[in-house]
Amino acid sequence: MRFHPEELALARRYEEGHAFHRLTDEQLAAILARGRALFHWFKAHPGTHNTINAGVILFLFVAQYLVLLKLPGLFLAGEGTDSLGAVLAASAVAGGLYSYLQYTLGVFSLHEGAAHRIVFVGRGRVAKAAQAVAANLCRLAAAEPEYYSTRHMAHHAKFGTEADEEFLNFVLPRRYFLTFLPLAAFVNFTDFVIHRPPTYTAGRIRSAVLATAYNGAYAYLAYRAWGPLFMVLVMFVFLPHVGFYLDRLRQFTEHNLMPLDNQNGSRSFGTGFWGLLVGGGPWGSPCHWEHHLVPSLPWYQQLILHRFVVGLLTPAQRRQFLVAPVVGFPLLWLRLVRSLYVNGPGRAGVRP
Repeated sequence: MRFHPEELALARRYEEGHAFHRLTDEQLAAILARGRALFHWFKAHPGTHNTINAGVILFLFVAQYLVLLKLPGLFLAGEGTDSLGAVLAASAVAGGLYSYLQYTLGVFSLHEGAAHRIVFVGRGRVAKAAQAVAANLCRLAAAEPEYYSTRHMAHHAKFGTEADEEFLNFVLPRRYFLTFLPLAAFVNFTDFVIHRPPTYTAGRIRSAVLATAYNGAYAYLAYRAWGPLFMVLVMFVFLPHVGFYLDRLRQFTEHNLMPLDNQNGSRSFGTGFWGLLVGGGPWGSPCHWEHHLVPSLPWYQQLILHRFVVGLLTPAQRRQFLVAPVVGFPLLWLRLVRSLYVNGPGRAGVRP
């Protein structure tokens, strides 16, 4: 992820020229009070918190096993007699789900583990070792935790400024659309990528080795169980693209064309279909606005805070900060793309 000064200039111009329905002082005070109460519960119950996150990690690994080695059995016999259509259907379903599970594991480990360091809490050796492991699980998805964590914390501390190393309040469509090129998760077609550095640092090489070993083992097992075509489609067509596209879609829509302050500069996708899909599951980032409002809360308390915040909002604020059910997210995406072109460099008088 590279900072583009012209995008900050465009974001400032857009903010100046548009009216936003910001949180009132009363609303913000109520949200912070509720956030403090949730945070105190979290600090008082480290065992419960650690158990919840251990369950998440166990679920994700079991789900990956079932998706790749059991679910295809609904489509395939695995004896070399399956039709091409059956193999394509099985690989699309299993490969898409496996890629999504890798994405949700990656975002959970990067965000909760590497950046905020709250997957496992406690002063004991076991808790510290578990936290270190959790912060590096993203390497199985080819992500680099050290690169991400420094930029994400700067994003919180220097939000909407020149020092925001994850600036997302005005992302030009050309940077985003280049992520749709094949293997853009690994090849530098664009700098609109946050899960890895642009060069092969020692950390990125470690991630590449671990991801290759982990997915290579599953590739061998999938090959033995369901044949070579299934394995190739899953590992080289669906795995590198589905989860990556969702991750880029998430970052393109979380902050784009929102105000340049932490309290009002994000959207919340919520806990419905789009929030869980694009946000990377409930332990991903479906309630990103609430995370910016109270960054110290773990993922499950962000979901609780989301319900509280929704009850405080006016209808106009709901339209601004939230995503409507069913068609709300596709309409948001279309509106962002259209508005970014309309307010882009050529129209706004800002040099590209």
